[in-house]
Amino acid sequence: MPASALPKSAQDELVREHPEMAMKAGLIQQTKENKEYKRRKQHYHNGQLVYEWEQSLDEVNIYITPPPGVTADMFDIEIKSSHITVGIKGNTEKYLNHDLGGKCKHTESYWTLEDVLGGGKEIHITLTKMAKAVPWESALQGHQPLDPVTATEVRKDIMRERFQEEHPGFDFSGADFNGQVPDPSTFMGGVGYR
Repeated sequence: MPASALPKSAQDELVREHPEMAMKAGLIQQTKENKEYKRRKQHYHNGQLVYEWEQSLDEVNIYITPPPGVTADMFDIEIKSSHITVGIKGNTEKYLNHDLGGKCKHTESYWTLEDVLGGGKEIHITLTKMAKAVPWESALQGHQPLDPVTATEVRKDIMRERFQEEHPGFDFSGADFNGQVPDPSTFMGGVGYR
């Protein structure tokens, strides 16, 4: 059965939960916005998706699907330089209560409740890295670290982003690396904050 023959609610769920599959099935077109979903790493616990995350030169982004009907003012989210808690006000049990996979600038980190492609909402937590260009092995300590292939791809992405920032007149989006990818935070004297 083609995906277009699915009920509208099933199509929306496919777009929201599996955007890559929805693109292959022709339900949505490749755009810059849904291309970003491909970069996200997923963390599961007991077969349930807990959160997705991705990182860039100077940020780590965590995405959480909230319970239906919960509004932004109902969340209790606290970001510290090396720890995060996510829960609902009035509940003693937290959804997340973990040390971060690296240090962040908590005064420059924030969260928003956003609409997602295909309907629904997600909590988007933006953590500004304390050490720019240093790749995090995991979003939260004790959670599945990046596998070696993904870690290499992340270093490549961060290197390209660093080169783009240092040389804004050039396009490094298609640049490739031969051999081992250097550490973006220390390569050629390291990176500075501007």
